Amino acid sequence: MDDQWNPEWCIVGNLLPYPYREEGPHADFRSQKIFPAGAKLCVLGGFGGMGNGTITVVGYAHRRPHPVTAHLKASYVGNWRARLIYRPVLLRAIHAAQRDENTCHRWLYGYRDDQRGDYLPTEPEYGAHLAEIAASFQRSLHGGG
Repeated sequence: MDDQWNPEWCIVGNLLPYPYREEGPHADFRSQKIFPAGAKLCVLGGFGGMGNGTITVVGYAHRRPHPVTAHLKASYVGNWRARLIYRPVLLRAIHAAQRDENTCHRWLYGYRDDQRGDYLPTEPEYGAHLAEIAASFQRSLHGGG
């Protein structure tokens, strides 16, 4: 059976409450159209031509038993970090989304160089690579580390 999934590294973030800033005028709004505020989202990639301002995420939507893939503004997501994903249902959704190389590249290549990394999503080195990328997104979008 296909329950033999190995944990894989992925960038993870949480959806910020509307208006996607903690100090905003409507910070008590607790929802967004697709995902509830605070939802844990696996960040799979971004639209590079737009400076990764729009990202591809996988997470659990309102009242949905299975994860969904969506494109969101990167500024809507906070608390960026690299984590191991263990749940087979999430790993299946990530691999299904990964078929679109334009938006779901999972940062398998170097962040500022042209060479594609030889990373496997299960390697600890890949986790360290993703942690650097997640920290740079957190700094650039929200000013924190």
